[in-house]
Amino acid sequence: MSLSIGILTHSTNPRGGVVHGMALAEALCDAGHDTTLIAPDVTGAGFFRTPRCATYCIPAMPESDLPTLVERRIGEIRDALHGQHFDVLHAQDPISANALADLVEKGRIPGFARTVHHLDRFSHPVLAARQKRGFMAAAELFTVSTLWKGILRDEHGREAPVVGNGVDPVRFSPAPTTHDASLRARYRLPTDRRLILSVGGIERRKNTLQLLEAFLALRREQPDVHLVVAGGASLLDHSAYRTRFMARLRESGETDHVTITGPVADNDMPAFYRQAEVLAYPSVTEGFGLCPLEALACGTPAIVPEIAPFTGHLSQADALWCDLARPETLLVALRDALSIKSRDHFRISGPATARRFDWRNVAGRHIPAYRRLAALQHAGVPASGVLSPCPK
Repeated sequence: MSLSIGILTHSTNPRGGVVHGMALAEALCDAGHDTTLIAPDVTGAGFFRTPRCATYCIPAMPESDLPTLVERRIGEIRDALHGQHFDVLHAQDPISANALADLVEKGRIPGFARTVHHLDRFSHPVLAARQKRGFMAAAELFTVSTLWKGILRDEHGREAPVVGNGVDPVRFSPAPTTHDASLRARYRLPTDRRLILSVGGIERRKNTLQLLEAFLALRREQPDVHLVVAGGASLLDHSAYRTRFMARLRESGETDHVTITGPVADNDMPAFYRQAEVLAYPSVTEGFGLCPLEALACGTPAIVPEIAPFTGHLSQADALWCDLARPETLLVALRDALSIKSRDHFRISGPATARRFDWRNVAGRHIPAYRRLAALQHAGVPASGVLSPCPK
């Protein structure tokens, strides 16, 4: 039986939970379900790319103060969904989950699903409380890795089956497109340098400073390398860490050999992976780590830390590994990635590894819980309202 499903994300920008939510919504649509991707939209431009499913963008106001922004977004989502009907509502983040929890408290919906991608540490008590309520109030809970399944069970007493992540082999493949030919010119990247790629912007969680130190050491040995830090759209304030990064970069005298792109066009991401010699991803904390899978699907080596969640779904042969407690191992991994042997190996093994992660399988793991929620919904919440789609 086909279900009507609303997948909610906290924004229209390409952060991990948003990318997961969009891909999940597409896979559910491909499986025959009536799925709508829903998010607050500050710019009015819609999602970072047009998905293969219905969309609903909720008009949202900008706000610089994070606690105020969180409360505003919760209210915007809650009010927009008031009177709407879905068999299933599924939040990918604490903000949309709190909006759904409000609707449960008001008796508007009987329950909702939530995926926990990772949990942050908030010093602000309201933000910490909102984060916890966002998963404790969910009737059905999922997570993307065994790491977070264990944390939810052991620290919070909640069971959450692992649904995992996927990668689209059509969008992310070794085959170049027209975007590859013009990428370096459009982003003012040097044509005569080998690119070291970092994705996710300059953040403590992404460990960008440790990567910069490894890159500076690598450049002393191999001066034909160039670091590219791509992406970085976030609701959180990373300005203090970014200030430290920029100060270290200026002190090094290597500013001409580092490009910080900021958010990039989604259609350009596969080209970034293919143009790079390696994706360097020494992240301290991740829910799963989608970017290494995307890089591998493009035939590009990926360096990841030898910690969960990466060790839960990648073998030693699937990626290059570093030890965050021993910064010199990141330099060793970069050297390995730049070797011809490594590049040849990952051109074949990378796509093979990525093929193990299929969005159709991810979508299928949600269906039993969705049917339980739909049974509750059919017990008596009236249907009404029409959603307006996002801009194309």
